[in-house]
Amino acid sequence: MLLLEGISRILPNLNLQLDSEKPNHPDEYADLRQYGQKITSKQAEDRGIKSTCGPAPPPEKCKYCGAPLYYEGMIMPDLTNDRDNAPPPWIFRWTNMPIRCTCPDAVKHWERYDAEQERKRLEKEKEQQRMWHRRRVNDLLAKSGIRKRFQQRTFERFKADTPGRKQAYNAAREYAENFAIIKETGDGLYIEGTNGTGKTHLAAAIAMYLTDKEYSVIMKTSFDLLDEIKRAFDDAYTSEHEVMKAYRECDLLIIDDLGKEQCTDWSMSILYSIINERYEAMKPIIITTNFGAEDLIRTLTPRGYGCQKIESIISRLREVSQTLTMAWDDYRSRQEE
Repeated sequence: MLLLEGISRILPNLNLQLDSEKPNHPDEYADLRQYGQKITSKQAEDRGIKSTCGPAPPPEKCKYCGAPLYYEGMIMPDLTNDRDNAPPPWIFRWTNMPIRCTCPDAVKHWERYDAEQERKRLEKEKEQQRMWHRRRVNDLLAKSGIRKRFQQRTFERFKADTPGRKQAYNAAREYAENFAIIKETGDGLYIEGTNGTGKTHLAAAIAMYLTDKEYSVIMKTSFDLLDEIKRAFDDAYTSEHEVMKAYRECDLLIIDDLGKEQCTDWSMSILYSIINERYEAMKPIIITTNFGAEDLIRTLTPRGYGCQKIESIISRLREVSQTLTMAWDDYRSRQEE
């Protein structure tokens, strides 16, 4: 007990003695210990800061007031966290330009310079964005199945020169411009009409408009769609599952000229599978066809089979689609479809 009391009386005095042995002077480089500190060549010379990257470039003069403009040195940060034994900081790199003068004329000059540099930076950024957008659009076009001829069928090239064509144009344009909402509701278009009335043109215009907005669109005739799936069965590199998945999952599927394909139970089963899965997933479809609903059912029903499956396909399409009827004289005489 007496021993403990003696130690307790000695320890405070011992701590005071140890503290008194520590160097009691401020760190003259404390302002340079933090990461990212810079110092002018003049300040480095005055404070004895050495450089490991050679001497500083000679100072320049302000072209407006003649004041000396020194280069700045980047300070190597203190990595030891031991301020008592840390070596003096040193310069590991000099800046490429001297410090800026603060005289009024120099300030105006640098304001103009900075504004121009910012303009160039923004323009370069926009150009990069345009480049990436173009690459993305080209990639989407390559996967879209839109033939080169139909890539020219834009809204701007559609002749809305009669009340009927103007009404069809407005409906298609409105569909494209509101696709961000339509994509969530799953609404489609059922475009019916006779040959050469512009059905494919408007469908392609929607496809090109949305592709430019970076939506994934597939546009194919029903014949080409089914043919691609058939070929996938014999393709060692592409499976029919991958092809079907693309049709089921793209943002918009456009089936052009429905009713011109060869009608078999297999082909109707494939079409039903694609349309039904998109219907259940609320993914939009656009159909173009030369047939009205009843004629299309008769056309698509394979010989020797019932029409229930075809009726289901048409029923689902009509349920979620706005119908555009384009019934007028052949418009290819003035403009190809």
